[in-house]
Amino acid sequence: MDQPVSVGASVETDVESVWSAQRSKAARLSIRLLGPLAIARGDVPVALPSSRKLRALLSYLALAPRPVSRSRLCELLWDVPNDPRGELRWCLSKLRAALDEPGLRRVETEGDTVALRLGDMSVDAVVAATAVAEGIETLGLDRLRALAQLFAGDFLDGLEVDRSPLFGSWLTAQRRRFSACHVAVLEHIIGLLPRGADEAGAYIDKWLELAPFDTRAHVALLENLARRGQFGAGEEHLATAAELFHSEELDFTPLREAWQEI
Repeated sequence: MDQPVSVGASVETDVESVWSAQRSKAARLSIRLLGPLAIARGDVPVALPSSRKLRALLSYLALAPRPVSRSRLCELLWDVPNDPRGELRWCLSKLRAALDEPGLRRVETEGDTVALRLGDMSVDAVVAATAVAEGIETLGLDRLRALAQLFAGDFLDGLEVDRSPLFGSWLTAQRRRFSACHVAVLEHIIGLLPRGADEAGAYIDKWLELAPFDTRAHVALLENLARRGQFGAGEEHLATAAELFHSEELDFTPLREAWQEI
């Protein structure tokens, strides 16, 4: 039987501060999916069994827009087990033990369906996705900064489930989706900051880390360096970017022309 372990791992102090503030508000229970999976009740970490499939199940239910059939969950996570529904029942019992409270059921089953009732819970990925869907261009700089700090790493960083191809496909799609959300938040922050602001550098660096072939990110860095009078650094970055683009046989012309215009 799996042994209980504390979910998640330590991340940068600023990210932990934001997540701590998030979970200390109205929500009594918080789930972090943007980075290593972590759960907390108030300021107290919640322990789960070490089962990867249990954690995958929790994450899938947290983002599911509607109740999910048991057959779908078995198909998603259990390729050829002897008793998939039995394993699902075990996972659900462990989730109830971790998430439910007296008089408050968060893991609900009705007929053949399963749902995670978010209610008073806070899920960072839901917060980020909702903000982007509603239009991050309407958000102020402080709110965008807070959103950026929710991203402590890849979606479900470090979690992989063997012999579950359907879940693997879903996980890949979610990682791509939230990487795009992160990039959108970073781009809007940079657009709102004063030209040449010291603060912009860290956001641009993160954007380039997430999307190294995004010409817009490279242009943002070159513009920031030029506004700070760091033309030598701009030339060095341009040379490095040229090698990067050429190594993948990508067209470097737009970036070179952008630097000439700057």
